[in-house]
Amino acid sequence: MLGRELSKELVLGAGEQIKQLLSHKDEENRNVVKKGLILYRQGSIYNVSTTSHSVSAKVQDVTSVQVELDLEDFVMSTCTCPGTSICRHQLAAFLYVYASVDRVGTFVDLWKEEKPIDDVLKHVRKASSLLKPDKDYEDYSLASWLSFFDREYDVWYEEVSSPNQLFQSLFHHYYSALKKKAPKSPEMRQFFIVQASVTVFLKILQLINETKPTDYMLQHIIYPYIDQLIDNVQVAISEMKRYALPFALDPLLVDSVERFRELLITSKHYQFERSNLYQLLWIELLRRDKFISIEREWLEEHLKEETKKEPSFAVEMETALMHMDFLQSRDEQIFETLRTKLSPSALPFTFHWVEDILKKKNWKRLSGWVSYMMESSTEYINSPLPFEEKRQVVRYMLQFIKKYSRATNDERLFERACRTMLPLSYAEYHDFLLDKEQYKTWIELQALLGFSLDEMDTYVLKEIEKQEPGVLLPLYVQTVQHEIKMKTRENYKMAVRYLKRIKAQYKKLKREEVWENYILQLAEEHKRLRAFKEELKKGKLIHD
Repeated sequence: MLGRELSKELVLGAGEQIKQLLSHKDEENRNVVKKGLILYRQGSIYNVSTTSHSVSAKVQDVTSVQVELDLEDFVMSTCTCPGTSICRHQLAAFLYVYASVDRVGTFVDLWKEEKPIDDVLKHVRKASSLLKPDKDYEDYSLASWLSFFDREYDVWYEEVSSPNQLFQSLFHHYYSALKKKAPKSPEMRQFFIVQASVTVFLKILQLINETKPTDYMLQHIIYPYIDQLIDNVQVAISEMKRYALPFALDPLLVDSVERFRELLITSKHYQFERSNLYQLLWIELLRRDKFISIEREWLEEHLKEETKKEPSFAVEMETALMHMDFLQSRDEQIFETLRTKLSPSALPFTFHWVEDILKKKNWKRLSGWVSYMMESSTEYINSPLPFEEKRQVVRYMLQFIKKYSRATNDERLFERACRTMLPLSYAEYHDFLLDKEQYKTWIELQALLGFSLDEMDTYVLKEIEKQEPGVLLPLYVQTVQHEIKMKTRENYKMAVRYLKRIKAQYKKLKREEVWENYILQLAEEHKRLRAFKEELKKGKLIHD
């Protein structure tokens, strides 16, 4: 629509003016263009109207601003923001207009290269350039693969129909396009998919840095793609292990050392997932001393610099160094680093290591990790982290300890872990005690955590009564006293319900005389509570 109202020559001419006004050599100008490009890609331009030589538009930034573009004399363009020269809002509106006559990427490229923009013929590619090259990439060159990924990304980016669908389109269109071009040989195909998945992960992080999505988007829109990419890497690596890997893969692995490092330093978002993927790739693909030496040297050198920066990737690098220690079985060094240099929140970053040891059934090495987890769990549980996050971590640790305790025939270890990690271990300890028919301890657990009888599972209570009559009597008596103290008719009725259960339990135990003494003493103790006495009579627990 805009293309019909504004001539292509006029728009390209305005682009040439901008190139002259905003030299690419000036850093401030580069920032203006970059921010304008981000606003355009976010779809922040609306209410656009045109005349034969001007454009009026609204641009949504922190606040909404009104932009008026004079395409014949761009320096006369205005914006309601405080800026005194060409601003990011004017650039965003211009790019919106430019997109109606040519690719925005063309404008940016020509502006960077300082080539004339108003010569339309220079934008027309020769027919020969439209022919596909013989091959998209060289089979055994990671650099060639990455160049191919970048070319495909540029093509995809220019064709995104809605800036609001960037992440969805990146995963469903760009990622799918890469996988379709994977090599034919099974082992190389899977390694290509690993590299493509890492590339898409990094592209998502870069887009997050540029577009600054909301917390809702990060958690509900983008995170599922991150999670799926990690799963895809795991599946591809599993498939690779079915084949004897060719020696031709070695150069690709060497180059991957530097490539995978980008997961640590590309963005501050998804810290756990970035480290998780980094560790997975190293455990499964790069577990060689020569690679570890290269990575350790780089990490140690850059960690010193990183600790002086803000924001800093020091935690990621420290965790990566611990990963190198893990690959060389230096567990005591890891424990020392965790105790002295990192906060309790770093505990989940160790889980890949635990899973790897468990998979190899190295019980001797696992014993050290079990001891460390038991030792550090109290500090972790008492940390200010969100409850749900801590609950998930405790659930994982107990699953791991349970497997270890079964393998070593040490069930008392699991019970001790449950006790140590209360209250976050309640569900696991609850199930364990019922499974082992430790009913008295189960009742103590309920009392410890303040659960009342009406909050407990009726089925469980009946099963306990059946298996071990009388064990619930102290809990019933305590609950009756509590209900009476509340001094309402409804509480009295509830007290009578539990008294009937007490009566039934004493009957099963053939101790009716104890019941008679108890109920008479209770009635006498609360004889001034007329309503309670009435409820006792209605329940046929006492008689006149």
